[in-house]
Amino acid sequence: LALGVSSASGFKFMADWKAPTAGDGQKLKDTKERFGDKQLVVVTGASSGLGRKTALALLRTKQYHVVGAVRDLDKMEAVAEIDGFDMENFTPMECELQSFDSVHKFCDNLEEFRLAKPIDRLICNAGIYQPSLDYAKWSMDGHEQTMQANYLSHFLMINRLMEAVSAAPDPRIILVGSVTGNDNTVGGGGVYPIADLHELDGFKAGFE
Repeated sequence: LALGVSSASGFKFMADWKAPTAGDGQKLKDTKERFGDKQLVVVTGASSGLGRKTALALLRTKQYHVVGAVRDLDKMEAVAEIDGFDMENFTPMECELQSFDSVHKFCDNLEEFRLAKPIDRLICNAGIYQPSLDYAKWSMDGHEQTMQANYLSHFLMINRLMEAVSAAPDPRIILVGSVTGNDNTVGGGGVYPIADLHELDGFKAGFE
């Protein structure tokens, strides 16, 4: 019986297997031509702040092809020119996090662009921070803007891209949160106890 179950499981696995085709070979060739040996990284919010600096730092290593997910392509173009982005290894793509439809479209475009290349790093950096507003602002989908941009849309993006990320040999998904330890923004550095990222004492004390 055990042998029968094992064999059945094996046949079930084989049922999902597809023989490589000539099209697959061409796709792999095209992938190699587009990316070479570079890893593929996606950075949301690459036109300003930490995302801008992160994209530039990654490009300077010559080890990555960076996709910048941004809501304003004209702004991204200007920033890339000012900072001297290596445009052979940087691809800007439109992604408005205030719209789930835009996130879906971005993921579709990225899937087409990456060919057979897995996503080695997904850096969810973009966010909205509006602490001085005394009223709520709403997204295109009817959610409070901070909640949608910082959380819901990134959650959707991660779910859409998880398979491509999982295919990488050493994948990473990074969620950026910078305000707590940033003392030059409203509220930044004023959330006590301040997080200590060395021993995490601040986080521990905060939970207590």
